[in-house]
Amino acid sequence: MAQKNKVTFEVRIDETLYRKLLGVADREKATVNNHMLKLIRTNVEYSERIHGKIDVSKYPVDVPSDENAEG
Repeated sequence: MAQKNKVTFEVRIDETLYRKLLGVADREKATVNNHMLKLIRTNVEYSERIHGKIDVSKYPVDVPSDENAEG
């Protein structure tokens, strides 16, 4: 079951680079997913420091709805 407000997407990555990513995540005692989230957050924070806040309303996404949620 998907968590509320979470988006899933695929990334195509070279096998060697993926293996290295596994190694880095392992060194940091993190899952690959958690390590990728850390990298993405760090990059977004850096970009916003340099270029200003990002207006997320300009970038709509389809977030899957939770079929079991009660409204």
